[in-house]
Amino acid sequence: MEEKLISFTKEVDAWIEDNCPQSMRTPMPVSEQVWASSSIEFPCNDSRVWFDAMVSKGWCTPEWPVEYGGGGLSFEESKILKSRLKFFGCRPAQINFGISMLGPVILEFGTDDQKKEFLPKISRGEIWWCQGFSEPGAGSDLANLSTTAKLIDGEYIINGSKIWTSEANKADWMYCLVRTAKTEKKQAGISFILINLKQPKIDIKPIKLLSGQSPFCQVFFDDVIASESHRLADENDGWKVAKRLLEFERTMMADMGSEGAVDIEPIETFKTSDALSAPGQLNLLTKIKKHEMRNHLIDLTMTRTQIESKNGFSPAALSLKYISTEETQARWELNVASLGAGGLENVENSSGIKKEIAKSFFYSKAYTIAGGSSEVQLNIISKHILGLPS
Repeated sequence: MEEKLISFTKEVDAWIEDNCPQSMRTPMPVSEQVWASSSIEFPCNDSRVWFDAMVSKGWCTPEWPVEYGGGGLSFEESKILKSRLKFFGCRPAQINFGISMLGPVILEFGTDDQKKEFLPKISRGEIWWCQGFSEPGAGSDLANLSTTAKLIDGEYIINGSKIWTSEANKADWMYCLVRTAKTEKKQAGISFILINLKQPKIDIKPIKLLSGQSPFCQVFFDDVIASESHRLADENDGWKVAKRLLEFERTMMADMGSEGAVDIEPIETFKTSDALSAPGQLNLLTKIKKHEMRNHLIDLTMTRTQIESKNGFSPAALSLKYISTEETQARWELNVASLGAGGLENVENSSGIKKEIAKSFFYSKAYTIAGGSSEVQLNIISKHILGLPS
């Protein structure tokens, strides 16, 4: 087995050398991200070459079955692939919530027809997915949602609204929680439905943030239609799907580094800034080193969580989202500090590295809210890991 994995590692290295352009082995600014979409766009020819190479191997979804567009790799092979891509500094070939969140729950809860319809398209980056969970009256208390879906002749008629929906104004489809029954226990009347956003009677309004970006939107449904065949799990049993998807989302957020920004490590900023000669530099350098050690521990815990998740729920996943998003915020605060006096500038007035750091600093403030706020995560940890009373 060891020899087989060594051979596979050599195969991956050779394939990367042959297929990943040098320009795709550099940090990726937000302007050069490739989002999965029915109208996918590439900032340059090299990004298209790299995307096509990864898709043709099924390595955007390395552990998915080959018949669903995946690479058919074992867990150990997938782990090697990810580590070698990271070693060579390869950019993600695509950004795709379908891969990191929806795809795994379709594999677990979907019918054969649903798997055949959606998984290959997800792997090939042909659908931009967004998440319709939160509502104006259902944020931390997600089960309080009120968007309704009524089944009539094989179709759901949906009315209501969702908020803080990332990139809804660009998305093709939404995976959505809707209320299909009024029950004493709120969770018992919820269904998980896939909605095609390219239809009338859907109004999507972007929400502008402090960073100047607008990744979040509010979405309004007025007699919107979704097929009964696009419901995951039984009617009124969507809460179990939602909980499982949130596990994948929180694991993704623990491992995403700097979604929405170029990945810049504080130590690199420190080495090239005025802070190197400023008073208190040793104190700042010590903070950076401690941050790097904590990140290494997070990476090790992430690996353990992935192994544990193969056998079901991993309690460590509950704490990872909290720890890693708090640490991500610390990273961008250290990046700002490493720029020295006046390092944080208005995004619209700055340029170059300062602009990327400023954008990422502001954007990072959302990490401890998205996917369940830090306060909610601490409540979950206290209940499900420490066994404390509700």
